[in-house]
Amino acid sequence: MLENGKLQALMLATALGVSAASKAQFIEDAYIGGGLMPWQYEGAGESEGALGGRLMAGVMLNDHLGFEAHFGWMGEEDSGNDRTVELDSVDSALVRLNRPVNPRADLYALLGFASARMVLRPFTIAGTDEAPSASGVAFGAGAAYRVADDWSVSVDVMRYLSEPDFDFEAVTGSVRWHF
Repeated sequence: MLENGKLQALMLATALGVSAASKAQFIEDAYIGGGLMPWQYEGAGESEGALGGRLMAGVMLNDHLGFEAHFGWMGEEDSGNDRTVELDSVDSALVRLNRPVNPRADLYALLGFASARMVLRPFTIAGTDEAPSASGVAFGAGAAYRVADDWSVSVDVMRYLSEPDFDFEAVTGSVRWHF
């Protein structure tokens, strides 16, 4: 299991390397983007959802195969159990299996590894924060549409984690810049 800091460093290195790699002949397309991410968490006696954000970076090796990295954060909700549920981070490294529908639209599936950490804060000063976390297999599906040569919009549904006492899933609408 990778620690959150190590996974974030790996994702940052991936994002920084995407620009240089896009100039290489084996990379067909590279992109970075961000969007809104409504998420749902179940675990530690809680079942809450909130609106967060997600950044992503990716490369397509050809029309059908690529790699993507996601970093999600934010979103807090009052659980009703005298504490709040907050997303500290969700990080993932994914393989993208792509199916072009036409020159501007793609359908895709994502499969890889994710790590997530929540923060549960009590309403009282005397209480202590809890930070449940988990890592494991992530999968999802989505659709992307090129609105211009350098810009696309996408929507995807991800099941980042489904572990005993820790389920985390999200839907994301994003804008991506291709270079």
